Amino acid sequence: MDFEKANTLTLSMLEEAPAYNRWVFEKFRPYLGEDLLEIGCGLGNLTGFLLGEGRVFVADINASYLRTVSHKFQSHVNLKGVFLWDIQQKLSQNLHFPADTIVCSNVLEHVEDGDAVLRNFYQLLPRGGRLILLLPALKALYNALDRELGHFRRYHKKEVIQKLAGNGFRILHLNYFNMFGIWGWFFNGTILRKRLLSLRQIRIFNQMVPFFAVVEKIIPTFMGQSLIAVGEKD
Repeated sequence: MDFEKANTLTLSMLEEAPAYNRWVFEKFRPYLGEDLLEIGCGLGNLTGFLLGEGRVFVADINASYLRTVSHKFQSHVNLKGVFLWDIQQKLSQNLHFPADTIVCSNVLEHVEDGDAVLRNFYQLLPRGGRLILLLPALKALYNALDRELGHFRRYHKKEVIQKLAGNGFRILHLNYFNMFGIWGWFFNGTILRKRLLSLRQIRIFNQMVPFFAVVEKIIPTFMGQSLIAVGEKD
């Protein structure tokens, strides 16, 4: 299966995980401004939540995804537009939209030149603007699931600190997220060498999210399947 098909199938299955998508959104929520640019909107699994917070533009490299999101949210007053963008390249047009927050969820690992992307984001934001990233964590966890999805890498905290600071961002927040997800990712991708999670597994995980969220509020997340990073433009 090629990367695009694998990612589309995964995004489709994640539509069946609203509790997980809300959990991610609630982690982002304290750092959101009023004018949001969602990079890599996919099928809109986070877009609906963001539209409840402020004015939203969405961008993706996949025109089919943009058509899906446009159709799904066409009647929402806060959806201000969609546009095609390869984030490794500078925008070919001026963005007539004062985005104070860029939201980029599970995207950076798909691009070879992450520094070019971060530089583009930095130039796009105003002073005080924020970049919110969700990234796959722990290099040792890289396995068949990552390869099937076209991931170039997983991240450790030190690397994220270096990348953000090296491209001009002041780090406001950096923490591991979803520690329970580690075991499922490791078991399926490393032990069983599966290339995709099943819909049944995703639905079961989604049912467990309320429990996972409570536990992570009580127990410090010293590791997790993902990292959430928030940088601010000085």
